[in-house]
Amino acid sequence: MMKVGDCLRMVWLCLLVLVLVSCGQVSGEQLKSEDDTQLSTEAMSSSFLTFSWIEKGYNGIFSPIDVKVDQSAEEIIEQFGEPSIKGNYEGGEFWEYKEATFFISPDTNRSVAIAIDIQTHQISSDEMRRQLGTPDQSEMNEMDGYWMFIYDLDEYHLMFEAESEEGLLSYAWLRKQ
Repeated sequence: MMKVGDCLRMVWLCLLVLVLVSCGQVSGEQLKSEDDTQLSTEAMSSSFLTFSWIEKGYNGIFSPIDVKVDQSAEEIIEQFGEPSIKGNYEGGEFWEYKEATFFISPDTNRSVAIAIDIQTHQISSDEMRRQLGTPDQSEMNEMDGYWMFIYDLDEYHLMFEAESEEGLLSYAWLRKQ
């Protein structure tokens, strides 16, 4: 036969287990701390932004979409179909697709640059430097209102744009010099 004290201890033990389970501690579930969230964001951005951007860039290949700059307009349409938006930019034409925006030279009818929106990856300029090294140029583009980080890759430039020098990267470009 159980004593009253033993019954009370069992009740308290059961309540304690219920509280711990509801908090996720017994089941192994853990709450993410701010540091864990930052680490997972950096891990995600570092798996997206790798040194292959530099390596492939020397050959004119834009690594995140694995597409070569200097393709003919016909090759782009063959690969991506008709663009969702066409317009003019700095004396040339741009073709916007879900994957990327291509900039077409009116003289050669070939792409001279490719740009992608990378805001969702939340890459800081510090993370960019860790993955790719120090850019060859870092300056404000007064015309577009973006801070530019440029890696000189012989015939090509790999460029990143951010709203400020310390801000998150907004766009990535590979363009022919």
